[in-house]
Amino acid sequence: MRAATLIVLATSAGAAARAQQPPDGTTGSTTGEAPSAETRPADENYVLAAVNGEVVTVRDVLLEWRLEGRRNANPDRPLAPTVEDRRALAKDLVIDRLWVAHARDAYGALYTEFVTPRMIDEYAKDVVGALYDDAAIPADERELMRSKGEVRIAMEIALTSDPDYRRCTIARPEDVKRWYDAHPETHRVSAQVQLGRVLLSRENAKELYGEAAETLAQRLRQRAVELSSLEAAAKELAPGSYQPTKVYEIERETDLRDDVLQFARSAVAGELSAPVPGQASVMLFTLLTRQEGQDVPFEKAAPHIKKQIELLRCRLRSNQYFVVKILPEAFFMPQEMFDDEIEQFVPGYKERKARTQAGPGGER
Repeated sequence: MRAATLIVLATSAGAAARAQQPPDGTTGSTTGEAPSAETRPADENYVLAAVNGEVVTVRDVLLEWRLEGRRNANPDRPLAPTVEDRRALAKDLVIDRLWVAHARDAYGALYTEFVTPRMIDEYAKDVVGALYDDAAIPADERELMRSKGEVRIAMEIALTSDPDYRRCTIARPEDVKRWYDAHPETHRVSAQVQLGRVLLSRENAKELYGEAAETLAQRLRQRAVELSSLEAAAKELAPGSYQPTKVYEIERETDLRDDVLQFARSAVAGELSAPVPGQASVMLFTLLTRQEGQDVPFEKAAPHIKKQIELLRCRLRSNQYFVVKILPEAFFMPQEMFDDEIEQFVPGYKERKARTQAGPGGER
């Protein structure tokens, strides 16, 4: 039942909720401007969003941020999310819970059949990759990874049961040729690399490993040279700090910092970077694999383009499915959380909503 298209489907949502008073007794806002993120960042029980009978708290968002950080190769990434990051992550968590609730309610028997512990493990590994096999991952992060696997299954059950979604999975040959002619970037496959990364937090490296991040990074690099392995050096001197990264397309990469990107472009397998200092951490990198880029004629590019067209169409349909089928059955807060998604498929929605809220006098 596995649908490759589902790798891009996590951009919609809606559901039911309850509000909660801020810890100091002041009234919480339902507009997304609640004082929690600005004035109470240390209160992990503060509610950022609500969906069905559940709430999304600062604690939920911080856990999501921590797990994302394990896969992020930016040493300047802050240890704590910004106000905007918290709101975005809270919305993502609402989206996830809405898909699961919808699949359970609408496809109960199918959901029970497919959502087994083994399938959740399998799909979770699809989502987070090799990170899932790391025994050093804390229990709360592992449970979050498994929940992401369940969300993926829920989306697959709902969308592959939708006739309009299934029609999106077929791109005609003329569509593929038109795309190839209009997108010169498809005429070449970028060089691809995978890196190994050690991440040392400036805040807690001394507490975890007994010395400051900068000093430990130098020792780690020297030991990695002696052992011919950054992973082995990390296991010895800084357990839990090493992770393989995702595969990067070097010629089109926008996520990596310039100095890390330059290393990835020029390094040979097994080569070590210099310590990469950032505001929040110090990192070390090693090149694990490299696949060189090459020019691609239409005949070789066509299968990839066909898949990309189908992914884009399926993403659009998944967003439409969310707005048309999931949001109407849902109650969520903040109330305007999905106004942009609704506007995409119901043009003029936000303007009409503003007029309604303004009342007969045209002003609030």
